[in-house]
Amino acid sequence: MGLILESSLIDPAALNQRARRLVHRLSNEFACENHKTSITTSVYNTAWVSMIRKTLNGISRWLFPETFDFILSRQLPDGGWQSFPLLAGEKSSGADGIVNTMAALLALISRRNIDCDCAQEFSARIAKATNALQRMLQLWDVRSTDMVAFEVIVPAHLEMLEKHGLNFRFKGRTTLMKSYHQRMAKFRPESLYGNRPTSLLYCLEALIGKVDMNRLTHGKVAGSMLTSPSSTAAYLMNTISWDEEAEAYLRNAIVDGGFPDPYPSNIFEITWTLKALMEAFPRDVLVSPEASQVVDFLEKVFHAQGGLVGWTPDVLDEADDTSSVIYVLNYFARPTSPDAMIHRYESSDKFRCFAAERTPSPSANAHVLKGLLSVEEPCLYMDQVVKATSYICDCWWRGDASDKWSMTSHYGMMLFAQSLIMLLQKWDQGALENFPQNLLQDKVRLVLFGILTETLQAQNDNGSWGPKQSRETTAYAIITLATLASFPLSNHINDHIMTAIGQGQRFLQGQIKDWAEPDPIWRGKAVYGLAILAEAYTISAMSIAVPTHKFGKVVFDLCEVAEPGLDRIEQISTLPYFLDMPHWLVRACTVEGYLYLPLFDRMRKEIFPRRDIKQHRQWNVLPFSAVVCSRSKGGFYAPRNNLEFMVYCALMYEIDHYMEAIISSFEGVELDDIRHIVMQIFDESCRDLSLELCKDPYDLTEAEGASLRIQNLAGVKATLQAMTSYTLNHPKVASASKYDQSVLHNELKNYFLAQITSNFESSSLALRLGASSSSGTSESTSPQIQQTYHEWVHTTSASHVGALVTFAFLACLNNCNDDGEDCFASAEAKFYAQDLSLHVASYSRMVNDIGSLERDRQEMNLNSVDFPEFGTESGNDDLDERRRQLKNLAEYEREAYGRAFERLQGLGTEERVMKGIRAFCNVTELYAEIYAMEDISPRLAR
Repeated sequence: MGLILESSLIDPAALNQRARRLVHRLSNEFACENHKTSITTSVYNTAWVSMIRKTLNGISRWLFPETFDFILSRQLPDGGWQSFPLLAGEKSSGADGIVNTMAALLALISRRNIDCDCAQEFSARIAKATNALQRMLQLWDVRSTDMVAFEVIVPAHLEMLEKHGLNFRFKGRTTLMKSYHQRMAKFRPESLYGNRPTSLLYCLEALIGKVDMNRLTHGKVAGSMLTSPSSTAAYLMNTISWDEEAEAYLRNAIVDGGFPDPYPSNIFEITWTLKALMEAFPRDVLVSPEASQVVDFLEKVFHAQGGLVGWTPDVLDEADDTSSVIYVLNYFARPTSPDAMIHRYESSDKFRCFAAERTPSPSANAHVLKGLLSVEEPCLYMDQVVKATSYICDCWWRGDASDKWSMTSHYGMMLFAQSLIMLLQKWDQGALENFPQNLLQDKVRLVLFGILTETLQAQNDNGSWGPKQSRETTAYAIITLATLASFPLSNHINDHIMTAIGQGQRFLQGQIKDWAEPDPIWRGKAVYGLAILAEAYTISAMSIAVPTHKFGKVVFDLCEVAEPGLDRIEQISTLPYFLDMPHWLVRACTVEGYLYLPLFDRMRKEIFPRRDIKQHRQWNVLPFSAVVCSRSKGGFYAPRNNLEFMVYCALMYEIDHYMEAIISSFEGVELDDIRHIVMQIFDESCRDLSLELCKDPYDLTEAEGASLRIQNLAGVKATLQAMTSYTLNHPKVASASKYDQSVLHNELKNYFLAQITSNFESSSLALRLGASSSSGTSESTSPQIQQTYHEWVHTTSASHVGALVTFAFLACLNNCNDDGEDCFASAEAKFYAQDLSLHVASYSRMVNDIGSLERDRQEMNLNSVDFPEFGTESGNDDLDERRRQLKNLAEYEREAYGRAFERLQGLGTEERVMKGIRAFCNVTELYAEIYAMEDISPRLAR
């Protein structure tokens, strides 16, 4: 039973009719010889075509004079060009404006050099364009860019502009040129001269002067160079003999003075439109003579090309379109084998989008999975189904739901949700009986629920999704939610899911007149939109049933979630931190935290195997709190980093408790021995540790008093080695920069040494308190430390709480590219980051001491208020006054790390890094409130 639409929404019969009209349009305009396209025109491609001159009867003329008018009319007031306003926050980096402006600037220079009558006007435009390009380049985040072939296109354009005296310097140039040289080092012109098609034919404008264009005639498809007008223009301008077929292709491709890219793309537009409709409309709505004609066309091309297709007939084949055609043909009862696809694109751990590609494609694996699952017996392809599923989960695990061709992550999330729900459906039906259950339990559940929560969180107040309130992005999100409403775990927040879908549909209804208008969310060399897809996804989002599937007992059993410690979480959720957090999100974080719990427990126990483990009550809360802090107040960790973070926090808790409970049994010379052990472990010669984890060298049970004592220093050494080995040999640490490794190495060493020093300080205080009590004197109980409180809280104390180590560990985790570059690039960024972590550590110690004041008195532990600055020398024993002053100092430290955060943000630090830091600060603030509510530290008696 689907969602019952409100009376004000569109009549289902009207939506069915629009779906039929789209199928009819596919038949008439796309599955035919003179096919059309719904792709928007591109400034970049049009600029390149505008530079073509043809000589006829000895007279050279511009081949397409109208294209230059197209370019001039689209120059922005600041002098630049863009296909559309970029979608900030949707993996947009400014590359679209850069490539459009570069190409248009070259076109202007070309015109000025020939059309002297307009030289003054063109020079003024060139000056504005040059300034605009310099601004865009300076703001460009090269590392986050994934536009098609940008790493060769932009350097090639820079070189061409330099030949005209325009030189551009910008902060990302070194990174860009490094990528360019890496790509070109593998380039061999001969690869273009053979009979095997290559994707390099798509960007010949970047290879002018590097290849002999006269030897590329064989690479044409219907007159084009891999369906790219700009590449075809570069070819046509650099051949000795004029190519009439290439000119004819361009004349067919022009639309209102501009050129789309790619053109044509009819297989892509047909299959994507049909897949969008198939998700929402009953089969009887779509089946028709026109649909049969379209499916006949796809089937004919598929078999003619040996089971491998691209975005249009006869072009370079790729997995996206091949798998999508398989899926569509099987849906329309045309049994189709995926064997050729598997042979062509399968690799050791995933499916490639192209046989040779620069970056892997998460979405291609989602398409492949759906194609594999669409066959009559998917169990015959179990290995491939598992491989595609694992790769999809791994992509989400590392925070990557991107798509090669889409600017919005909601498209990738929709594909992930659809493919994994289809997987569960087949498993539920018994078609994948031997599918690994641990993959379903450990990863698939987390991925689906994570997508659900992230989609719900991203909805705008007016019901839309996306920074620009995109209709197509909103449609993706609605389809995602409708698909995930089938997932049994969604029942925990079902009311909010239905509310969000309704709000999204009302937003779309209010824009019904614009449903067929393209949204700028697709990327090639530049950004473009697809009108037919925009309409198909929108009407599907308005018509889709909620839920889309009904699962049986097998899947419901998989989604059974035990809820240990729920009363504890409900207690914590009353804290001020949660005041602005909607109830559904708290509930969602609770469920997601429990999904992490089995992985969390397993990893923690693997690192420190122990006998007679006594479960700390905060273990069940830690995953919840990590998820909450990652999903609130601007924080975010990729799921993998979130798990690593919660495990590392647990390890820091374990080792902190161990150092307090066990090392406290050592005194005098033995403490010096432990210091020597720490220095030995961290000696320069031991930097590259290859230590085996200790196999339970001691019994690390709860220490209630002095009953637990380690009888030899070997146990201490093994314990510290185990923690050091795990930290410094962690794969993400190993791939981090030498600088970040060094910071982590030093902070961990300082942490161990600070634990020993703190133990000595507390022991000294205990002796003084004991002496004072036995003598009956009022001798000062201030610790005998040769430091002011300010100095101590920012040195020994800061290292002691472990926040500095955790922050340094997170800096290594944040190197998502595994490229060995520093997490914080500049001296300023490094300084602000270290300052932030220091203030977080000091704040943590202060709030900890506020919460544990009474306990520290009982156990004779050193507390901040024991320092003479709080009046202990003068005999002031007003604990409330000391606590008040310490609270004020803690607030000062919180403000200080807030200022450091703003400074880092102002430097343009990568968004993912800033969100990770925000989540780290969120955890600090949440646990400050938990400590204020109750002291959660383990008890220790001296």
